[in-house]
Amino acid sequence: MSDEGVKTGLWSRIGSGAARRDEYTTAARLGGWPAFKAMWSGHFTKVLFASLLALIFSLPAIAWVIVSGALSGNIGTGVPFNIFDGIGYPSPDAMGEYGLTVARDLGNLMYYNAAVFRFSVLIPCIAVTGVGIGGLAYVARMYMYGEQIRVLRTFFKGVACNWAGGLTGGALTGASVFLLVLTHYSFTLHGWGLAGRIFAMIGAVVLVVLVAVYSFYLVTIPSAYKTSYPRILRDALLLTFANFLKNMLAALLAGLFVGAMFLLNLLFGSSQMSALPWALMFFLGYYAITGIFVACSQAAFSKYITEGLVERETKLKNEQYYAAKREQRRQQKAVAAESGEKPSAKKQPAHYVNPKKKKKTGTAQDAPAEDGKERAADAPAAQPKGGYTAAELSKMEDDRRKIAEKAAEDDGKTPSGLEDLSVYEDDGE
Repeated sequence: MSDEGVKTGLWSRIGSGAARRDEYTTAARLGGWPAFKAMWSGHFTKVLFASLLALIFSLPAIAWVIVSGALSGNIGTGVPFNIFDGIGYPSPDAMGEYGLTVARDLGNLMYYNAAVFRFSVLIPCIAVTGVGIGGLAYVARMYMYGEQIRVLRTFFKGVACNWAGGLTGGALTGASVFLLVLTHYSFTLHGWGLAGRIFAMIGAVVLVVLVAVYSFYLVTIPSAYKTSYPRILRDALLLTFANFLKNMLAALLAGLFVGAMFLLNLLFGSSQMSALPWALMFFLGYYAITGIFVACSQAAFSKYITEGLVERETKLKNEQYYAAKREQRRQQKAVAAESGEKPSAKKQPAHYVNPKKKKKTGTAQDAPAEDGKERAADAPAAQPKGGYTAAELSKMEDDRRKIAEKAAEDDGKTPSGLEDLSVYEDDGE
């Protein structure tokens, strides 16, 4: 539980319709590094198996990258030399400056069209990958809290609760990557300035990062809470900016994994070890990147959602309790009415009366006579309602005095007066 207080304003809407999914929904917040470390502790082989399951969902994207890369490897080759006659391959000098310009522009257009086709098809493939990432996020969350699970069952349970958010996040991530590539090839095709390209590419990269963070919230929110799809979209967007600094730190750490993979790929080149970076990425990088965002998300949930959730649950439990009590009393009254019984009066506990302020109990001798006649002097005293007679009180006082004097003679102490039991009076019940 967070000690920062319930959030107000725009952030107070985060998780307003969320309900707990399991016992770990309101678990105590873990620090970033302890949470990430717990996801790996004693689970390495199971992590590899979970990553393999996520890799299965990535097969469409992997297959399309391989196929499209092979098809587009020779785009534009030979175009500058046979653009006019289509028969021979004249030298560039014979074509003239105009011909080279047209050939270059035509080659850029072919690359542009090939990139548009290649990355547009990649969008739905990445969307399918997002479903696998959703299952992997659910597994990482269970391991973060030290739960011993069955990987296969838990993974597909995560897929069942995250498939909508995974598809949406994967499609949005693929679209942002498509926009990044389109920006690059557009500047190449139209020959726009270098400064404009730099700023445009920076903006496109920032958009990819924000969409990636948003996409991870789309699968981590359903992993922890039961809520509707529109609210998942809204809460993920709000958390992307409410927890902005920590989200950017998580994205930076995730970028280090991706950058390390590309660096290893450049180092190994086309050698026999060139497949190693990809193996590390799919079997360790997927889980590592997912674990970073799961730890970041759980900290954000504790800060922005858990307190409101506990408050709503407590209020609901109180309402259900008092509703049940009212229904119970209603049924008791209905049963009593059918049986003709009167409900018994509620008994009140005896109350303490200060002996110094206690009024003297009246007797029959003090009562006024009726019709001008006085009562007989030897008439028995009437019992006061809920108390003692004067004779009984006098005897109790004598007994108390004797006990106090006896105690003083034995111990040499001053009587405390606590032996006076007449300070309690019956309330008549």
